[in-house]
Amino acid sequence: MAESRNEIAARFREEIVNITVIPCANISLSAEPCGIFDSKVGGLPYLPKGAKPPVNPKGKKLYLLAQINCEDIDGLPDFPHTGMLQFFISDDDLYGCPFTVPSPQKDWRAVYYHEIDRSVDASAIAAIYADQPKAELSPVDKECKMTFALSQEGLTTGDYRYEQLFLKRWKGTFPEEKADSFFDLGTDLYDEIFDEANEVTELCSKMGGYPYFTQFDPRSEETSQYDTLLFQLDTDMRKEIGVMWGDAGVGNFFINRENLKKLDFSDVLYNWDCG
Repeated sequence: MAESRNEIAARFREEIVNITVIPCANISLSAEPCGIFDSKVGGLPYLPKGAKPPVNPKGKKLYLLAQINCEDIDGLPDFPHTGMLQFFISDDDLYGCPFTVPSPQKDWRAVYYHEIDRSVDASAIAAIYADQPKAELSPVDKECKMTFALSQEGLTTGDYRYEQLFLKRWKGTFPEEKADSFFDLGTDLYDEIFDEANEVTELCSKMGGYPYFTQFDPRSEETSQYDTLLFQLDTDMRKEIGVMWGDAGVGNFFINRENLKKLDFSDVLYNWDCG
């Protein structure tokens, strides 16, 4: 029996996943107590002696979204395996995101320290942040610890590169059809292609791998330099966690792979969306 169009689409999806598998580190959040040297979301950040906290253009301290003790992701290729990687945002209704490509680091910041000074006293950092009021609009409600599990995954349907790979196969099978985008394939087939993305039920916080979106990928062929998912923090509505991007969205940070290898975090694309 000949394959149906939906069966062919499902086969193409499986083929694309199989040829695009790359490593990732899946993130789990817990209410386990954590300190300034731990991988975590929210709370008091690690700050080396003599370092100044990141601020916005008005001089107000930014809030810690997340920090990763890079020893925890040892084994993830091209990512740092020592030092501390941090992401800071503003306490505003856009979480400091400019929604532009590239994303100037004014109301948010990616910070990397090559080494962690274990002699730093948390009380000294607490004193620096003593005048910072509790965030009112941050997607992170409380401090939670991160743990990582190395894994692998193939290209997600929401990644802008997926459409091109799929349509190349589709046109090779149905050359008589005009299919320049997914929308040209019809509603039923479009739903089949995106079935996996539309029914995500597991939390999708991670480093590496491929992104997940509730709306669409902010990247395109014109901004293909942001080829690597640096960090993704998904909404986690468990009472003891409390991460919420707008209306149950997801936050993403992208970087160029070569810049990542050089530990250069000056050019990072920051985006978040919600349903």
